[in-house]
Amino acid sequence: MRSQLNVIAAFIALAGATVAFAAVNEDASIDFRKSITLSPQETQAQAKDYVKKMQETQRRVMQLQSKARKDKDMVKLNCVNDKLTQLNGHMVVTNQSMSTLALDIAKSDDTARQHEFTRITILYQKVVTLGTEAEQCIGEDVSYVGATRVDVEIDPRVPQGDPTIPDLPVPVVTRPPEASPFV
Repeated sequence: MRSQLNVIAAFIALAGATVAFAAVNEDASIDFRKSITLSPQETQAQAKDYVKKMQETQRRVMQLQSKARKDKDMVKLNCVNDKLTQLNGHMVVTNQSMSTLALDIAKSDDTARQHEFTRITILYQKVVTLGTEAEQCIGEDVSYVGATRVDVEIDPRVPQGDPTIPDLPVPVVTRPPEASPFV
């Protein structure tokens, strides 16, 4: 009887969690059916800009690979090689998509143009992520802006000296009285 109640309670909890998960994810969905608002020329210009940035990222990762090779650090080199291999694969797909995008623009096929542009956009995001991960492989922080400088201001009202060592008066050592006069 008790095990049946446990099974029923687990089923109710699972059903409640499923409903809660569905309610949370309902707002997080992305509607890919929305059409892009760029003209064919704007779409091609944006795609070319993405490809240019992707090529810059690829060159940077190759520089990181050379640095790891020069430093003879196999862990960093393996990490960067992995990122570069993935990046090169994305670049091959991007080049194919750019060719297809040009054909779709020439044919005035808006649906296919939108598909290829979305594909290039996703590949661009993946390449940027791989570039950042490659920087992390080497240990170079992307947000590094220079050496850290620390300025310390001490309030003049703060007393000088170490507060953990109290200033005690020097005790005068005197011999205590005898406890018993008979000894």
